[in-house]
Amino acid sequence: MPHLTLTDNNIKEPPSLESLFPDDTHAQIHAYQDLQTVAGKSLQELCKQNGSLLVFPDSLKSGDDKIEELSIFELVGNPSYDGDKIRDVKNVKVKTGNLMGFIGFGGGMHGTQVEIRSRFTENSEQDHFLHYMLEKFFKINLFNLNYTHSKNDGLDFIYLIFPYLLKKALRQGLLRKYRTYQKNDSAVKGVVDINRHIKHNTPFNGKIAYRSREYSADNHVTQLVRHTIEFIKRKNIGSKILSNDAETIQAVRQITESTQSYSVFAREKIIHKNLKPESHPYFSDYKRLQTICLMILAHRKMQYSQSDSPVYGVLFDGAWLWEEYLATILQPIGFEHPTNKDRKGGIRLFDNSKNDDAENAFSKCYRRIYPDFYRNNTKSESEDFPENDGVILDAKYKRLENGFVRDDLYQIISYMHTMKISTGGFVYPRPFSSSSNGAEAYKLAGLGGTVFTYGFEIPQNAASYDDFRRAMRDSEEELIRNEEIGISL
Repeated sequence: MPHLTLTDNNIKEPPSLESLFPDDTHAQIHAYQDLQTVAGKSLQELCKQNGSLLVFPDSLKSGDDKIEELSIFELVGNPSYDGDKIRDVKNVKVKTGNLMGFIGFGGGMHGTQVEIRSRFTENSEQDHFLHYMLEKFFKINLFNLNYTHSKNDGLDFIYLIFPYLLKKALRQGLLRKYRTYQKNDSAVKGVVDINRHIKHNTPFNGKIAYRSREYSADNHVTQLVRHTIEFIKRKNIGSKILSNDAETIQAVRQITESTQSYSVFAREKIIHKNLKPESHPYFSDYKRLQTICLMILAHRKMQYSQSDSPVYGVLFDGAWLWEEYLATILQPIGFEHPTNKDRKGGIRLFDNSKNDDAENAFSKCYRRIYPDFYRNNTKSESEDFPENDGVILDAKYKRLENGFVRDDLYQIISYMHTMKISTGGFVYPRPFSSSSNGAEAYKLAGLGGTVFTYGFEIPQNAASYDDFRRAMRDSEEELIRNEEIGISL
């Protein structure tokens, strides 16, 4: 099967299908035909058509980032035709954006597989940066994850997602469904099954055969989760993942205790019953849990698909993941992290005591601002902002080595003015170098203040994942010190 390995944000140098499959015209054409089914389409459209495609963040329609409008990649260039038949696609290039992860097309061994790594793995066989951010976000503390990137094994990071989605689903409660049980005892609670009763209870032995319909936590969805738990336990890192924290341990125990009818031989039957996604209006998080369970149980051959879902996979928006990773560093040292996706922690843009009419004149979505991170310092004696001072940080998953983007600059200045904070900065990932980390500070005219950029160094050429983690911790400590621009976080 064709297997493509790409990096995110390859806009400047998108690879051609010819370079991805040298001297294999058949694989180039096969890959092109698969890729064009999703190329240029929005995530909102693809997720609606493909129930087996998981995208993080969870909700595409909330917030102002318009993640739902992103496409996985675009195909640039046109194939050559011989009549109605494609002759070659050597001029077609695959241009990626902020999305990372993997997707597959169709089932069996003939569908194309696409792996999109972070752009900081250009000289590495393993995507340490993506896995490290996932480890921090999903709070999986492992010394060495022993990742494998075999073309037939897919990506092991789907195992990291399982505990997160399991805990998220169980916070809504244990899913219960009606089940029909075939019983034969003296405590009749249901409809008597005459034929079965005559067969099993003649001559009469004091028992009655009957069917009982009960509201039970032992159902096909929880059984699917149980099969997934048992499957993960047999992986090298499985026991660590399932015992990573107290909430995960409790979640696994809760599923295990509620699925007393579990049988390892019933796996295929359970998978078949779960091909229709869960649609309970209250237990909404079980749908995503179902999807990841089905992917894991078919992980060995990466051939899970549904007849109405030809595309499957897991994708992460790089900008969102970078921001959530920085949150694991900044929140412990006192930074607030408003989230515009669920409208929490927003700062009021207008002073209601004086501008009630002005606020009503603007669209509701512009009445509050959501800086990525901020920290107030009420003890500051700043002359420019005497009432309050602190730091505002904007997480940018883009290259800022060559300067600001105008809209980003205007946005952070407006945040600083509204919140009366004199210092604002952009934190972006950049390749590791022995020279300066790209930190620059700029003084603002008018009311004053300082805007800075900070290049967070990513050790993309680390020899091992353990070396990478050590180097990343050094970069995290350096960010907090921030000595080069004289602003300590």
